[in-house]
Amino acid sequence: MKAIIHRTNIENIMRVNVAEVPPLDGPLRRGKHVGVALIPDDFRARYRTAQQIRQDGAIGNLFDGVEISVHGLSTRLLAWPATGYQTESVHVTTLSPGDESEPYAYDLAEEAVLCRHGSVDVWLRGGWITLRAGDMAYFPEGVERRWRMPAEATGQAILVNQICPPQFDLYAASGLYNAAFGVIDEAAAAKAIVNAVPVAPPGELDEMEYRDDQPEARAQNLAPDDVRRQGALFNVLEGAAFTGIGLPMRLVMWPGAGTRMVGFNYAYCGVGVQDTIHRHPVSDEFLVMWSGSGQLYVQGLGWVDADANDVAMAPCGVMHGHRSTPDRGPAMMGGFASPPQLDLMIPTDYYSDGRFTHPAETPLTSAEEKASDLR
Repeated sequence: MKAIIHRTNIENIMRVNVAEVPPLDGPLRRGKHVGVALIPDDFRARYRTAQQIRQDGAIGNLFDGVEISVHGLSTRLLAWPATGYQTESVHVTTLSPGDESEPYAYDLAEEAVLCRHGSVDVWLRGGWITLRAGDMAYFPEGVERRWRMPAEATGQAILVNQICPPQFDLYAASGLYNAAFGVIDEAAAAKAIVNAVPVAPPGELDEMEYRDDQPEARAQNLAPDDVRRQGALFNVLEGAAFTGIGLPMRLVMWPGAGTRMVGFNYAYCGVGVQDTIHRHPVSDEFLVMWSGSGQLYVQGLGWVDADANDVAMAPCGVMHGHRSTPDRGPAMMGGFASPPQLDLMIPTDYYSDGRFTHPAETPLTSAEEKASDLR
C-alpha cells in the first residue's frame, strides 16, 4: 500500500474488503503523478456509513458514486444525505453529444455547477451561455435552467453540481428516497453505494483555465444583488483574494459576490506547503483535489496520499486539510461548502457586523502560485 497513514491500528487500516464491491476494470487515472494513490478501503466513502462520515469524514472520488438520472441526464451521487451530508449535495453530471436536460428550477435550493471537462451550453440570464473547463454557473432559487450538448460536439462534458440544501425528491424515482415517509431509504442507499461501479475519466481531463469571455454574464461585471436575482457566470480562478489558511486562494462563490447558500473556494497548494488544518462549525465541505497530487487530511483518517479527482469529505465539525510532500505535489484544490464558511470570512476586511463587502475580484495568477512554493 502506498498510502502513509498516521494511526495506531495499522492492521485494521489496511484491511481490504475486495469481495464486497465489483473491482475496477483497470486502474483509475488520477492525474499526472507517476504513482497512483491507493486509498485504503476503510477510508473510502463507499465503505463508510452516513454516521461514520458525519463523525469522522471519508475519502471520495469524482468518478465513484451511485448513478441515477436527474432531469434526464446521467448523474453520480457523491455527497448527499445517504453519505452524511445535511447542508449540501454534490453530484457529477455527464453529457454526451446530443444530450439535453429537461427545464427545471428549485424554489428552495440554490445550485452551483462547475464545468470540469469539455464544454456545455446552459440557459442562464435569458440566453444560452457556454461553459468550459473552469467556468461555473450560479442559479438562485426559483431561476429556471436547462443544459445541452450540441449533437455535432465531440467527447463528453463533465459537470460537478452543488445543490443547497439537498433536493430529496431527486432520489425518489431511483428508490433511494421515500417521499411518503419523508426519509432516505437507508438500506437501499447503502446497497446502491457499496455496489456502485466506478468509471474511468474520459482520458486526459481539460485544464481548468481562466476566462473572461461572455462579459455580460460574468459575475465580476455585475452587482451582487443582480447576481443574487438572476444568477451569473463565474470562473474558478477569479474571486476575492484570501490567505486565511496559509494558501493563495480565491473566494469564488460567497455572499460578497452575490450567492447565498452555495459556496466555492479555489486554492493552490504549493510545493512543500501545508494549509492550516481546520473545521467549519456549520458548513459541510466537499474538498476536491482538481489536479496534481498531495495528501489530504481528514479527522478520523489522518494523512492520506491522494491524486487528482480524490475528495476529502468533511461534514461540519470534521477537521480537514491538505499538503504537498517531497514526492507529491503541487495541487490545485477547491471546496464546495454550504453554507459559505463564515468562520473563514469573519477575520477578513470583507465582513463586519453581519454585513459583507464586495471587494475587487482578481485572477489567481501563476506568479502568485509560484511565489508560495517553499522549495
